Amino acid sequence: MSFKAALITLSLLGSADVAQALQPTSTRPLPQSTNTGRLQSQVNPEDPYGRARCGFDEKHVIVYESTQGAQASDCNWSSTNPDQVYAPTFIYSIPVVVHVIQHTNGDGALSPATIQDQIDVLNEDFRAAQGSPGAPGLDTMIQFHLATVDPDGAPTTGITYSTNDAWHNDEWTTPGYWEVLQWDPERYLNIYTLNTVGYYGYYWGSPGSIEDGVYLWWRYVGNNSSPTAENDNYGRTATHEIGHYLGLHHTFEGGCSGGSCYGTGDLICDTNPHSSATWGCPSSESSCGSQVPVRNYMNYTDDNCMWEFTEEQARRMRCRIQWYRSNLADTEPGCGFAGAYCKSAPNSVGTGALIGHAGSFSVTTNDVELNVSGAVPGQFGIFYFGPNQISTPFGHGVRCVGGETRRLPVLQADFIGDAALTLDFTTAPASDITADSTWNFQFWYRDPAAAGATFNLSNGLELTFCP
Repeated sequence: MSFKAALITLSLLGSADVAQALQPTSTRPLPQSTNTGRLQSQVNPEDPYGRARCGFDEKHVIVYESTQGAQASDCNWSSTNPDQVYAPTFIYSIPVVVHVIQHTNGDGALSPATIQDQIDVLNEDFRAAQGSPGAPGLDTMIQFHLATVDPDGAPTTGITYSTNDAWHNDEWTTPGYWEVLQWDPERYLNIYTLNTVGYYGYYWGSPGSIEDGVYLWWRYVGNNSSPTAENDNYGRTATHEIGHYLGLHHTFEGGCSGGSCYGTGDLICDTNPHSSATWGCPSSESSCGSQVPVRNYMNYTDDNCMWEFTEEQARRMRCRIQWYRSNLADTEPGCGFAGAYCKSAPNSVGTGALIGHAGSFSVTTNDVELNVSGAVPGQFGIFYFGPNQISTPFGHGVRCVGGETRRLPVLQADFIGDAALTLDFTTAPASDITADSTWNFQFWYRDPAAAGATFNLSNGLELTFCP
């Protein structure tokens, strides 16, 4: 019996069954699900391999959280509290061990360079590294490194190699490869590379369980981008699955279901709901009466189309680390702060423009980037900033920045309505920004197709800078 067939039935359980099922035992109980229908993975009909993008929907269970009790109510399996305390203000650095499981025919072989390449992609995405495909996104201040010390305290490369045909094909064995290979899941992120039959990857288990880890199809490890590569093979399967590992759901979870966005769907309010997964790389897409988050790592768009986690997704992941993986990550100093405020108004092409940032908050590093999405394609606009937060109707939107404002250079939005500008603190007016100062930013843009006023504005963004 294959590993997938054995586990596909484990889905939504009662609390008593969950408590039993998620204990780190040597065998997995396999109770029958009463609600597997809505958990079927969505398969891209154009996928050349006939694989589902992700197996999470068929494999996840309600997280067993009783050991943390009410402490974790801010980010449990059914609700999110995006409190300011979880905003990225310091770095979580997570040690990773990659278990490479090979077949005797040579399939599954991955070099240390390829493994490191995958770690690099993760850091580009989670840290919104300047000059990388993830640069337009949000710096979650979560980063990854291959472990340098094994569970016994000995030096390690953070990579293990095994050759076992059954393990490579993700088959059920006794004991299972996850039981033999796993390093302490409370101290390491375990990644298994193998032939994840039917999927590009999946997250299975719960924090601290014997299954706890991320499972990746070996052919989709590392950045394999090239003119002939599939557009979903740039290393972001791992980004997506580690999002699940850190507590995120698919952005299309729950479809267009109503109710509180912190208690239904993906439990996140700054990711618009949509009825089903997004495939390919559309310039925009509407669903449930709003714009679909096509750039989000937790959707199903192609790897070369993804570039962001949202502020509230970052806060949920950091909350999950704090309460459910408290011994996993080292912490490193960080400085600066970013917070969205005010609300954008709809424009002639969608629900409105959203402002964001990338890079560090450091004035010395001089790499802060302002970016906007959802503006009107091809139209001109400007970022501007000032010391105060206000809320005043202006054109078709709301002016969120007050006091003595400074205008930055004129930009033109691209064909999907995105634009970006890197601040230069050595040149006016950005030179007014100093360490430990706080400024508010907004994007003004033309919208000729709208009736009446021909302009609109994004929401506001508060940034506090550091040396």
